[in-house]
Amino acid sequence: MPTSIFVLACALVFCGLAGPASAQQGLNLINLGGGGAKLQALSAADLPDLNQDLTSGKARLPGSLNVDKTRIGQDRDIDPDAYIVGPNDVLQLYIWGEFDQPYTLQIDPEGNVLIPTVGSFHISGLSLTAAKEHLSTAIQNKYPNVEISISLVSMRFFTAYVTGAVINEGSFTIHPTTRVADIIKQAGGFRDRLQGQGVGEQRLRANRGTNRDTGRRSIKVFHHDGTVERVDLDMFLATGNLAHNPYVRMGDVVHVSFRNHSVYIFGAVNEEGEYEFLPGDTLGDLVTLAKGLRRSKPLISAELWRFQEGTEQAEFIELSGDKETLEELDYEKIRHIELRPNDAVFIRARSLWRSTHAVAISGEVRFQGRYRIEPGVTRVKDVVAAAGGLTDEASLIGARVIRTRVRAESDPQLEQLQRQSEVAGLTYMNIEDRAYLKTKTREEKGRVAVDFERLFVDGDEGQNILLASGDVIFFPMQRHTVSVSGQVQRAGLIDYEIGRDVRYYITKAGGYLYDADKRNARLVRARTGVREKLEGDLLVEVGDEIWVPQKERINYWALTQETIRTAASILALVLAVRSL
Repeated sequence: MPTSIFVLACALVFCGLAGPASAQQGLNLINLGGGGAKLQALSAADLPDLNQDLTSGKARLPGSLNVDKTRIGQDRDIDPDAYIVGPNDVLQLYIWGEFDQPYTLQIDPEGNVLIPTVGSFHISGLSLTAAKEHLSTAIQNKYPNVEISISLVSMRFFTAYVTGAVINEGSFTIHPTTRVADIIKQAGGFRDRLQGQGVGEQRLRANRGTNRDTGRRSIKVFHHDGTVERVDLDMFLATGNLAHNPYVRMGDVVHVSFRNHSVYIFGAVNEEGEYEFLPGDTLGDLVTLAKGLRRSKPLISAELWRFQEGTEQAEFIELSGDKETLEELDYEKIRHIELRPNDAVFIRARSLWRSTHAVAISGEVRFQGRYRIEPGVTRVKDVVAAAGGLTDEASLIGARVIRTRVRAESDPQLEQLQRQSEVAGLTYMNIEDRAYLKTKTREEKGRVAVDFERLFVDGDEGQNILLASGDVIFFPMQRHTVSVSGQVQRAGLIDYEIGRDVRYYITKAGGYLYDADKRNARLVRARTGVREKLEGDLLVEVGDEIWVPQKERINYWALTQETIRTAASILALVLAVRSL
């Protein structure tokens, strides 16, 4: 027992000796001079209510999410005059002169910062500049023989709110460099952006009011001091001016409402359409929202369509310009015109201004590429000559001109027949429709009728057609073969011989296979693309193709079933007639 008491007493004595020494070392008392006052250095571990590890710079957010406070994303340097300090901001105080000593100071939840031996100071709500001046003045009043530097080393996290026409209303944890657009994104974005997508509860919430557009230009930010700030995010996106997308402060309420009025703009602007109207908007504001004017063409006129108040009648107002004389519009004279709700602005520009009319030529010419033309003047031979003429391997057979503008046009009747054939086949289609479908499907759309042999060999200038912008001219390479494909023994290319008929080339290909459909075999002319029924004495020209399809196999069982069903239907009809 005495031994145990002795050991316990020694331990208590050791702790008593070690404790004060450690505390004394942690306090790190410094003699500042000037009356012998002492400034106590704060240990990082002793900072009040600082739920973080300053060594690693990690801050703990709700939900056990660790965020590096010293590495918060910023879009620019902090402006000390604009930055408002608040609880959990961390300042670095550095004192030098007779000694060098850093101190880490954190603003407590009540908005105060404590400087030992100097005092406690309420700085929450002050700008960073004002907070620095306030603390520096207090320290130097007490210790005039030192120099002081104060800087912001870690920004706080705080709560702000988003209400109104967003996907998820509520509170959000943000930092001082969070802008209005950022917190709205955290709230899921504007409610009309979802357009009915999503599942479950999110979709039900989002669908409320999605038939109305949100007011992206009339967002209100309610500050803690009772002031209200209007935010215009559409103007921010159009101009990139961050004044329209300010920072969110602690406790702010960002409210997104629905759009009340709209205005419209069409014509020579980069993004035509409907835009939110705000009182005081001018034509220049609307053009800015539409991403500016298209200056590639001269502006000729501006027109305003405005509904007369209380009626459905719209009046036409000519703002400026003259479409008759093509006098250019002076935009600066009209950009300050004020708009009203539902106004529609039309800005006209000169059509086909300095259009580059060109055609493309490819294939067997010396210089392939694009060539400028003069509509109504330039012909086929002119472009061939500009391209250096034809090569020795150029083939006039199969050469063609494609009019791309026509090729791009849709054929509603053909598209309807194609859809009908996909659904019901050709059974319920009349003879005329079947013939139209077959012809249009086979033709090369946009091909211009030109006989290049008559043009270049016979000198027939009637074939030297005028070219249109976008035309494509192609000269293939000469082919000295005839192609035989399909149900023959040796399908492939066979050397062309003048005066030979179909039988000669079929024989050269080894003859027909057992399942060849000779009745539907065809000769495809290289010159015109026309298909001709295969006859033994039909003369073949260079580049032509002989095509022999396969016989369709007959499903005799299906044919028998169909015959039985047909016979039964006829018998039933006969019996019904006799019973009358």
